[in-house]
Amino acid sequence: MSTLTTEVHKKKRIEFIDALKGFAILTVLWGHSIQYLKNSYDFFHNAAFEFIYSFHMPLFFLISGFFFHATLKINLKKFFVKKSMQLLLPCFNWALVFVLIWYAAEITRGKEHGLNEILLEIWERTYDVWFLRELFISYFIVFVSLKVLKKEWLAFVISISFVLFFPYLLEKQRVLLLIFWAGFFFKNNYQFFSSHAKTILLISAVLFATCLLDWDGSYTMYVSRFPSLFDFKELKFNFTNIDISIFRLFIGLCGSIFFFILFEIIYSRNVFFNWLSKIGAHTLSIYLLQRLILEGMLDKIIDFPNMKIWVYNLIVTPLISLVVLGLCLIIVQITQRIKYADLLLFGKTST
Repeated sequence: MSTLTTEVHKKKRIEFIDALKGFAILTVLWGHSIQYLKNSYDFFHNAAFEFIYSFHMPLFFLISGFFFHATLKINLKKFFVKKSMQLLLPCFNWALVFVLIWYAAEITRGKEHGLNEILLEIWERTYDVWFLRELFISYFIVFVSLKVLKKEWLAFVISISFVLFFPYLLEKQRVLLLIFWAGFFFKNNYQFFSSHAKTILLISAVLFATCLLDWDGSYTMYVSRFPSLFDFKELKFNFTNIDISIFRLFIGLCGSIFFFILFEIIYSRNVFFNWLSKIGAHTLSIYLLQRLILEGMLDKIIDFPNMKIWVYNLIVTPLISLVVLGLCLIIVQITQRIKYADLLLFGKTST
């Protein structure tokens, strides 16, 4: 393959992944619209919600793992600074924004809170943007394990064993870290996947569709927790929800691989995919802004209590998602003109 052909192929690959990320963040907006805009509604058993939540966050972790190799070129100090600025800084700043809004509302109600309560609230509010925190943890664990242990298979086994048995704070990592690693090994063997793209697309489609038949919203990480495999207080193994967690991992992987391969096959430079690619370049910013606009504001002023579910799923929430997307992109354009705003809010540094 000539140098020019290689460069064109790499550019095409980046463009199709940007389009894939654009698609993924649209599913986030759609899923959150379904979840938040119909009060007192069992969204966990909404068919569209179940479909979206079977794969959308695993897809982001698979993509992150796919691009992880470039991170290994820097040392630990540069890695920590770069990923802290990119992920932890906006995570903390947005938690602070949410706490300021909460505290202002508390004052209007005549309630006061001490410093310890406020600090605890800031920590708890990082859960509102948990994706950033969990992605940083995945990056950190994989980076350190590869740098220390050198061999990929050994780093994989040790790091996965660590999160499966560590008793604190790593519950989501017990599935998400495996998917991050899957993205890493996916990249290692991508020539094989590309050579057999249509076959793998068909297999992943069949497996994903089959899993969806038994998938349930109560199997998501928000309902079915995945505790440490060993209870250190009782000194015994704990297999609570292990079957659900394996199922969650499997359907997430099948769905992620399906959409990854699908987008590489069908991607072309047309208006639709160009639009998706532009959205995909701002997924982190959109994710953070929708938390404020959709989950924090529209949730309190919009409700569709008596609307037919098919209208709600297929017409109303997709349209609202597009409106929220438009607002997010407008705000992104504004922040790009304000010094330090992009860094503090979205972890973006000028290049």
